[in-house]
Amino acid sequence: MKKEQARLLMACLAESRHIYNRMLEMVKQQYEDKQTFPSKYDLEHAFKGQGSAHVPATTVQMLADRLTKALSRFLAAKQNDIPGIGFPRFKKPNRWHSIQLRQYGKDCFLHEDKKHLIVPKKLGHFLKIKLHRPIEGTPKTVHLIHRADGHWYALIVCEMEPHTEHAPSTCEHPAIGMDVGLKSFLTDSEGRTLENPRFYRTSAATLRRKQRQICRRKKGSHRRRKAAKSTAQTHLKITRQRRDFHYKAAKHYAERYHVIAVEKLSILNMVQNHSLAKSIMDASWGAFLDILEEKAARAGHRVVRVNPRFTSQKCYNCGEIVQKSLSVRTHICPFCGYIADRDVNAAQNILKRARLGHSHQEPTYTAGCSVS
Repeated sequence: MKKEQARLLMACLAESRHIYNRMLEMVKQQYEDKQTFPSKYDLEHAFKGQGSAHVPATTVQMLADRLTKALSRFLAAKQNDIPGIGFPRFKKPNRWHSIQLRQYGKDCFLHEDKKHLIVPKKLGHFLKIKLHRPIEGTPKTVHLIHRADGHWYALIVCEMEPHTEHAPSTCEHPAIGMDVGLKSFLTDSEGRTLENPRFYRTSAATLRRKQRQICRRKKGSHRRRKAAKSTAQTHLKITRQRRDFHYKAAKHYAERYHVIAVEKLSILNMVQNHSLAKSIMDASWGAFLDILEEKAARAGHRVVRVNPRFTSQKCYNCGEIVQKSLSVRTHICPFCGYIADRDVNAAQNILKRARLGHSHQEPTYTAGCSVS
């Protein structure tokens, strides 16, 4: 990327944040005056032509769409009493990292040479890129993201036609139960365990050193910004390590089992335990389960979430409740004599509960099955 193109992208990033904040101010003002919220088209009409010399018209349209979706999520969460989703907030520079574009005119995003991205002229028109993998489907939108490592990344969102390799009834893959934890990241009903990598914990010393370095720098100085960028790069590395681990673990199970039973966890309630909150967030069970569902759907399989109540306490063999604390890692049933690892017993109970809950209906599959 040329220096001028990088300057144009940074100018667009800064100006688009101001436009988003003005849109949010309009939303709040209309609600105070009329007790209603403007629609996406009202926002687009109100800010039409206000992109100045840096923000393309398609980006202004995507900003209106982005704010409308955030507002819809908030209202839906408020109606259903879902915690953790608040009203859209004004964005500071450290919370705004992406430029969104949609297709415009007859141009597509990717040039014929597969080495350049076609964007509006306000952003440099032709951006040199490194294509990581071939484009599949029809490109619809592109997100230009500025990461903490100083590089720009283009995420191209494509619309794809669903494909089925064979009928779901012919899938011969088995079912499996899965219990996530902190000592081991997950344990399945077949007795296999996956160690918890604890990426944040292993990088804690590095983060501590870099954060102290920030505190020693004078506010507003170049050296403080440089130290803050170095800290952000460490956080980015941790995020990428964790996400890579999640994708590899999810791919292994999603392609080998047609039904994957997991617990329906309330993670927001679990992190109220401050002695375990950091470890729970480091494991990121919620992100892993979302990736697992997406991978399973692509493979024509499914993830079933069951009630986690007493899955660790109940004996898989006889069904009796055997009370035990978190420090007890072996399940020993005094009623039937069944002995198993605590997490294996829980995974077996999760699988049994999924089978009982879905025995009255045939599983619904969303795509064809594939094996690596």
